[in-house]
Amino acid sequence: MGNGNASPAERIAGDLALAIYQGLIRSGERLPSQTQLMDSYKVAMGTAAAALAKLSAAGLSRGEPGRGTFVVDLDRARPLPVLDVMAAASLCRRVAAASFPPGTAATMDVGGDIDWNTEYAHEKTAPPRQVDVSALAALDRHVLRWMSEAFLAAARRLVGSGRSEADEHLIAAARSILAEGGRRPEDQSPIAVHGPRPEGEDVALRIWPEHGLPAGPDGPPF
Repeated sequence: MGNGNASPAERIAGDLALAIYQGLIRSGERLPSQTQLMDSYKVAMGTAAAALAKLSAAGLSRGEPGRGTFVVDLDRARPLPVLDVMAAASLCRRVAAASFPPGTAATMDVGGDIDWNTEYAHEKTAPPRQVDVSALAALDRHVLRWMSEAFLAAARRLVGSGRSEADEHLIAAARSILAEGGRRPEDQSPIAVHGPRPEGEDVALRIWPEHGLPAGPDGPPF
């Protein structure tokens, strides 16, 4: 899913956020300077400064006067919505590419420090944990790829444009996937198909009032 409508500052901020998630820029490391971003992306100083400001607003970086801008301590800063949504995108893509033999548990590693099992690991480096992804594995791989691309595009938008009220379900969905593989908790009822519609979902009824007639038990809302 593309990022074609993003401004140059939003695109740069999204690139930097993705690099942080992938561990290409590590916790505590210095980010590219405004001058480096200007040269790499061929943008003005104001655009480079705006990109770094967006990264800071997303909670991913901190500035040190006279020294530059650095990635925050990710272990202490979490949970960060942008990184959670990127992690959900990664997990969906991994499940889409995986195969689980019959009779085996559909599980995957989630979380843990980026440095786990690398030369940078130390005694405080947290290992990943296994999550049951059978609910995701039951989906068609094209649906999973679409979910992955949608999450990644949303993460870029979150860091580029900021978090809005409409993003709460998106972030909750990403965290549900990371925590429980997208399964609905046993004590949570499904969303009702019938009943009062949220504001803004009854546009069609104003155009076609006859669609407001009672629907059958197995039919769509209207």
